[in-house]
Amino acid sequence: MRVAGMVLAMVLAAGPLTAQVSAAEKKTRCAESAAIVMTAVQARKDGESKAKARRTLRKELDRTAGEMLADWIWDLPEEQLTEEVGQLWEAQCLAQ
Repeated sequence: MRVAGMVLAMVLAAGPLTAQVSAAEKKTRCAESAAIVMTAVQARKDGESKAKARRTLRKELDRTAGEMLADWIWDLPEEQLTEEVGQLWEAQCLAQ
């Protein structure tokens, strides 16, 4: 599935979680990052501009990760803008 491949690429591009975090910390961080992804997905669905989303994501993440995430979400076909994006993101994060 294209979404899964893109999620994997984004997780890998965003870098690993800090070394030696507890399972609970990892779960919390992955849930938080999935929430950021879904906020951006919802922004796109609501008609927000990619430029505005980029600015918001840069503040939440960093410049490079924010821009990559915005580009990825705005490149997804509209029919893929579902809860599955966040679920796959979180699953890939937890698998690292």
